[in-house]
Amino acid sequence: MRLLPFRVVLPPAVSYDAPTLEVDGRRFGPGDHVVGWNYVTDSTVHGRVTIDPEKVISQSGLSADDGMRRLLAVLRVDCPSTGRRYLWAKPVGVDQRAVDIAVEVPAGQTANDLEVRYEVVLDGPDGAAGNNRAAYLKGSRLFVSDDLYRFRLEGDSALFPVEAVKFRGGEFPVGSAWLVKFQAEDLNAPFLGSVRLFVNRDHPAAEALLGAENTIAQPIMIRDILLQMLMSVALNTSEDAVDEFDEGSTGAALEELCATYLDVTLRGAVDLLRSDPGRVFALLQAGTDFLKEKK
Repeated sequence: MRLLPFRVVLPPAVSYDAPTLEVDGRRFGPGDHVVGWNYVTDSTVHGRVTIDPEKVISQSGLSADDGMRRLLAVLRVDCPSTGRRYLWAKPVGVDQRAVDIAVEVPAGQTANDLEVRYEVVLDGPDGAAGNNRAAYLKGSRLFVSDDLYRFRLEGDSALFPVEAVKFRGGEFPVGSAWLVKFQAEDLNAPFLGSVRLFVNRDHPAAEALLGAENTIAQPIMIRDILLQMLMSVALNTSEDAVDEFDEGSTGAALEELCATYLDVTLRGAVDLLRSDPGRVFALLQAGTDFLKEKK
């Protein structure tokens, strides 16, 4: 048990609702199958915190006027896969005992899971230290929920972390539709940290490439990305580094992509690319339904 230099509060002084995740106008609870999410989807986490002012005053030692007017209810959203954190806060206290909080999670910055917790913290400015161990410094966390809520994101409509930007030239050629940044040196590095797909927002095909619906443009992009990634592995990775991979790693993701689109292992794809690259190009056309109209 961690001892803090100030007094904290415990349930039922603070209570909260299970948060919900809003995607494309639909709300999902923790554990629900999240439909419609992909790497280019904005989402919002909604929550609600309620306090019992008398119990909070008793447990925290805060004064009923000044101290209680500095309380903030916080909703914290973490993405372990990308290391991103998002949070929002609202005042809560004697006059406003229950608050609804919404945290916007931008597209292109999360993957796999979102973890959500509630907190109650003391806002500023810093006060004077008292003799009852009541918190007085801005940022003091008086309450952290025991419950950790998890939303499992389903990336059914996108294979890669995607970011839509305007291509201004230099490393982002103005006329290009997309650009892939891929690090092939360590295939056991996390996949989501090794690859990033940038789509040119000003390109005429941007809407088709970013849309959740299948379009004829998406297989072209997938084939191009896979070829670039496989060629990078073939050129930059030794032969003994393409066989066994950690779960969630770059190699494991490529292994799955090769099985899906080429029906071979990553080792088989790299060997074939080195000996007969034209065949790999042709096989990827077949595997990605290249230039076929979507029904």
